[in-house]
Amino acid sequence: MRITFVIPTRNFKLLLVFDKQEYRIVDIRKFLKDDSGLLAEVRDNLELFLQVTLDDIAGTVCWPNGVDFEPAVLYQKSKDVDFF
Repeated sequence: MRITFVIPTRNFKLLLVFDKQEYRIVDIRKFLKDDSGLLAEVRDNLELFLQVTLDDIAGTVCWPNGVDFEPAVLYQKSKDVDFF
């Protein structure tokens, strides 16, 4: 399972496209609600959150502060987005 595309929103959600053309959305604030440290930086700092990038090698998303997630975890915590 790999993430092939990511779009961050200004309300701390990520629109994720997975390798089988599945579109899903995850709310990072809810996902990381009890976390601290580097994870809290991603959850609470909009400027940092919007700097999310795609790690083509690992097939996941990452941030400049070193935070990344297993694609399977993001898949499990996200909701299906049906565009069609």
